[in-house]
Amino acid sequence: MEWGLLGGDRLGGTRRVRALGLGATVRFFNERAVPGLGGVWFGRQVILALLGIHLAETLRREGRGPANIAAANAVEALAVWLTLSRNGWSRDERLPGYLKLQQHVKREDPTFRHASSRAFYVSQPMRIGTRDALPMLGFVSAPSRRFNSYALTERGLALLEVTCARARTPLQLWASGGPLPVRRRAIAEELDPTRPLPERAREILREAFLSGPDTERLRRREALAFVEGLRARPYGHTSWDTRPAEISDPAHWADMHAGAALTGVMEAAAGQGLGGSVLDRIEARMGAAGLRRLALGDAVDAPLAPALDLLRSRALAFLATGHDPSPGQAATRFCTDCIEADATPLVGRLVARDGRILRLIDGVILAGPAFRGRPLREPDPDDAADAMEDELPEEAPEETVPPLPDGISRRIRNLAALAPDLRATPGDAEGT
Repeated sequence: MEWGLLGGDRLGGTRRVRALGLGATVRFFNERAVPGLGGVWFGRQVILALLGIHLAETLRREGRGPANIAAANAVEALAVWLTLSRNGWSRDERLPGYLKLQQHVKREDPTFRHASSRAFYVSQPMRIGTRDALPMLGFVSAPSRRFNSYALTERGLALLEVTCARARTPLQLWASGGPLPVRRRAIAEELDPTRPLPERAREILREAFLSGPDTERLRRREALAFVEGLRARPYGHTSWDTRPAEISDPAHWADMHAGAALTGVMEAAAGQGLGGSVLDRIEARMGAAGLRRLALGDAVDAPLAPALDLLRSRALAFLATGHDPSPGQAATRFCTDCIEADATPLVGRLVARDGRILRLIDGVILAGPAFRGRPLREPDPDDAADAMEDELPEEAPEETVPPLPDGISRRIRNLAALAPDLRATPGDAEGT
């Protein structure tokens, strides 16, 4: 998940995502914040994905290989299962699928085929967060954005060589249908997502992060310098009014501020299933009343007014920045729609942009395929039905990141968590 893409719930296999038709705009602002990082927030997330691609390529050369996605999913699932088994099932943000994998505690070792299935592991693996980062950082060649089209480059192979040299051959045999070796300590250590990277791997990852076209390289370098500088600031950096010294380009900071302001507008419009956004309130009202359809005019009632007022104020705040570099000024057009004084057409446009949880047909709001309709409430951490999803966090755990300005791109938070795996060694000429 990226900054501004709202809603990560799941119902009956239908993902509750409210991108409001702004998915490309959100990706644009994320790229402006930290180009090429994607959803990566720790180094071994990249390595596990590369190892899966390598296994798939190796087996395909022998005429019997799986697709990249299946192999990467299997490697990741095995890595998490082995790590949880070794650490006594101690939870960690880098080990998704805790509850689901516990079903396999007393069973025999998973086969490659089983490990690659959704029945064994989470349906949204960590691999997904690497899709954009792998080609952008030069670890794979990619004729398209399809993960199955990726092929390892020399840089990707070099990273695997210094991190997974002992695990590769045993895993090739496993992926060919063989068993896992009885003695597997080396495999478990090299696959463990919670372990820090060795020095040479950090050098390769850092070199990749600080390479590329000039503009992208400069933004990545300065974003990394910014989050590294936060280590010396116990209170972080929370003001949008002051550009940090590490960000030399005012346009870079302005882009991040505009992206954050747009996120605020989208949260007020669509929320994330937890608060009082416009669409959340309509869905909750329909659910509480047992309705599957609601006339648009009836949806615009007095209790909805505060949510609409918040939406308008945030949209005005975005427009007041006067900064919208997005293609076709899509963010400005969306925010202009959101300051509409007449509530009925405003709500109608929002519902039409949703289309998955709520739909608009002939002036009637209908429950969409991802409709849940629960009254608004905070999620219960002990709710097994929700916890069973147990997906990878959409960003680095909050407690690992210093205080930052409201709404700042998740890529900045992710980069702050990734920084130890990019940290320069003494004498590194690329040091910040």
